[in-house]
Amino acid sequence: MPTPVFFTRSHRPARPLLFYPALTLAYVLSGKLGLLLAVPPGYATAIFPPAGIAVAAMLVGGWASLPGTFFGSFLLNLWVGGGVSESVGAAVLAAFVIAAGSAAQAAIAGEALRRAIGYPMRLDHGRELARLLLLVPICCLTSATLSLAGLAMLGVIRPEDLAGSWITWWIGDTLGVLVLLPLVLVIAGEPRSLWRSRGLSVALPMVLFFALFVAIFVLVSRWEHDAALLEFRMLSQQLVDRLRTGLDEQDVFLLQLQRSFSGPAALSRADFRSLVEDFRRRFPTVQAIEWAPRVERAERVRFEAAQQAELPGFAIREIGPAGAPRVAGERPQYYPVTYVEPYAGNQKAVGFDLASSPDRAAAAARAEASRTVAATPPIRLVQETGKEPGVLLLRAVRTGPNGPGLVLVVLRMGTFMRGLLASERSQLDARLVDVARHAILYNPAWRGSGGADFAREVDFGGRRFMLRTAPTAAYVARHRMWQSWAVLVTGVFSTGLLGALLLLGTGYARRIETVVDERTRDLETVNSRLQQEIRERRQAEAALRQAQRMEAIGQLTGGIAHDFNNLLMVVSGNAALLAQSAPDEAARRRAAAIAAASERGERLTRQLLAFSRRQTLRPEAIDLTQRMREIGEMLARSLREDIAVNLDLPDSLWPVVADPAEFELALLNIGVNARDAMPEGGRFRVTARNVSFAAGEAEEDGLVGDFVELTLSDSGVGMEPEVKAHAFEPFFTTKEIGAGSGLGLSQVYGFARQSGGGATIASGPGEGTAIRLFLPRASATPEAAPTAVARASEAPAPAPARALLVEDDPEVAEVTVELLRDLGYEAVTAANGRAALELLQRDPAVAIVLSDIVMPGGTSGVDLARHLRQHRPELPVVLLTGHSRSAAQLVAEGFVLLEKPYRRDDLAAVIRAAAEARRGAPAAVSESPASETGA
Repeated sequence: MPTPVFFTRSHRPARPLLFYPALTLAYVLSGKLGLLLAVPPGYATAIFPPAGIAVAAMLVGGWASLPGTFFGSFLLNLWVGGGVSESVGAAVLAAFVIAAGSAAQAAIAGEALRRAIGYPMRLDHGRELARLLLLVPICCLTSATLSLAGLAMLGVIRPEDLAGSWITWWIGDTLGVLVLLPLVLVIAGEPRSLWRSRGLSVALPMVLFFALFVAIFVLVSRWEHDAALLEFRMLSQQLVDRLRTGLDEQDVFLLQLQRSFSGPAALSRADFRSLVEDFRRRFPTVQAIEWAPRVERAERVRFEAAQQAELPGFAIREIGPAGAPRVAGERPQYYPVTYVEPYAGNQKAVGFDLASSPDRAAAAARAEASRTVAATPPIRLVQETGKEPGVLLLRAVRTGPNGPGLVLVVLRMGTFMRGLLASERSQLDARLVDVARHAILYNPAWRGSGGADFAREVDFGGRRFMLRTAPTAAYVARHRMWQSWAVLVTGVFSTGLLGALLLLGTGYARRIETVVDERTRDLETVNSRLQQEIRERRQAEAALRQAQRMEAIGQLTGGIAHDFNNLLMVVSGNAALLAQSAPDEAARRRAAAIAAASERGERLTRQLLAFSRRQTLRPEAIDLTQRMREIGEMLARSLREDIAVNLDLPDSLWPVVADPAEFELALLNIGVNARDAMPEGGRFRVTARNVSFAAGEAEEDGLVGDFVELTLSDSGVGMEPEVKAHAFEPFFTTKEIGAGSGLGLSQVYGFARQSGGGATIASGPGEGTAIRLFLPRASATPEAAPTAVARASEAPAPAPARALLVEDDPEVAEVTVELLRDLGYEAVTAANGRAALELLQRDPAVAIVLSDIVMPGGTSGVDLARHLRQHRPELPVVLLTGHSRSAAQLVAEGFVLLEKPYRRDDLAAVIRAAAEARRGAPAAVSESPASETGA
């Protein structure tokens, strides 16, 4: 081995002038690229390439390279803000300290390697590589120690962060030198012939190997970043939900307060205090709840005098230009704050005229015009002593003993948001902004955290609010993950080691191939997991498509049933009229045949409505253990004698909520299908158990909560997969023509889904069929749903009166008019809700209103019924419908409902039920109905 040559300063070859600016530029750019590999949010990087470039430049260019290293480091750290400080002066000082440490490290490491190995260096012996691997970590202690000591003295790094920062700094510099030194020598190292020949055998494998680890690092880092922020996003969404819920609860309270002021009796201050007391306890963050009546200019003096009886010195006031209260000037109307709770702390608001402020006046106008809650933009509250913005939520009271006015909730947004954040304040940093005004409602000092920010918009009261959140330092510290950093450290170290091994020659080729094979197997494992996830995703997508197809079929069948019921109404009604006026027995038989056919059509439509989940259910608590023993006898009679029926139901079953009649029909449909599937006899078994599902645990339909799983299984022929996929669809049957309608299992599916549960099928050729019904657990015995239609036998003949029929279908209207006349009513008709209201204004003699639910013109039958309940509460109303999606809700609200097709006796019974329901109703308000149609 030749003796190493030690160059003195005078013997080093001259370098081109571009070498030194290029060194500075390479230092800055490589440093910026190295920081891109920092683990989010940027507190650690496993490799710092400029350290290797600086040491290689010292080896190649000597001491003359140090100014380029110094200025490169100085510019890089200025670019990234000095590493730690927001102050310009501190940033410059910090950059200077780090640049000095980097230059010192390059000088020490370069000179040490020259003395220990020599230059030009070959690095083709184990002894040279061992010296390189020993000296580089020792020399790289320089920059970490000097730089961090200087930063600590400047006060720009906390003492508790010194140890972790020092280790990261040292590892990054060490790996940067081990990886970049051979690559730089390939470009500019001596002897040139040797290093040039190593371009493909050393440099290219090292670059590719390092790129592979960078790719893995990026993937792992993204996963790590998402995993670390998962809880943050969940907490942020919960905060958004709490904000929406909190605002909605304010609106619900305002609506209740509005109704109280619209009630029959005037409200005093004591009444107001009593009304809002419970709400204040529930929402302590609310600043105030207020009542501001509308006072006309002519009534001002009388109003102030009346209030001064209780509040001496009361006057309608406004805020002057200087911010001091003064007597309000003349304007057409005033909205003075008259009642306020709590009074303590809100005295300044008493008498303040909301109309004196443009923002408050605009919100009041919107509240009166829209009949919904209106929110003001951010305002300064009259009672605010600090700088925190507030928002008013207003609802208009149009009539009432206290007169028209506004009820409002005053929110001090900082207090309101702090209440919503609660225990998450240590995890989330939030800001609330009014989008239209670009005004900050909460946390003006919020800075965000770059890519980790979470933002959602919330619309309320005519305003749009933007809620932004960012994880706090405590959250980041608690969720800090080091997997990606460890991957990168491993990759960089492996790259350096690979370079060292490649420098030793081909003797280490086998070991290199082993490393590559191991990494390849790791990638194959990752790919295998990815393929499994793709298969699972496809299965989930197939299940979703099946659910969407069932929903689409349900909507189609529901629509068909609705239109078919209107047709059946015409057929059955005219059949009844024909039967009454039939001249002979033959005509009566024909009318009876028509009526019987319409009844069969009605049963078909009810089964279609069951599948589409639009039938009327009357749920109640059912003890399955007891009820199934009773139903078991019915099942045994429905099945053949060669079929054994076994019931295995434990006494510990929870009670369930379901419609008993529909439940029995579902079991009967399943039993009949089981009978047909066992032509040679067999066994029909019923078992049950209690099950509970958390979110995402249910196998079918996404059920969550407590259910009773009722399994009805047979030992029949079973189903082919293509038959099983369509078994719940209406009109799908494998039986011969005339042997089945194909609606049995569709009724089972619709009943289970509408009851809040689900239904599944497990079957295979020759394996029998098992249908599982999931019925929701009854927490308490519910009251039976009110019956929409009275029994015909309970309805006596009505007294002659005038009835208004509101129906847009002329044929249905015609037959219903005939039925009403047959009952003794004088019937008048209207084609829509608006026409009905106009007719009621002209004809006060109308004694009852019968209205279809779905009508054109913008005013539905439900709108008409609710309007009449408010303005003509003594007038009975019957709602008519061809389908019953909203029937349960309407009946729960107290409306009387009659489903199409109906007969004469049904009509008589429901009129009696409506009349009894309206008996004793309060008198109507004096306001004109036409003004409240909303059409």
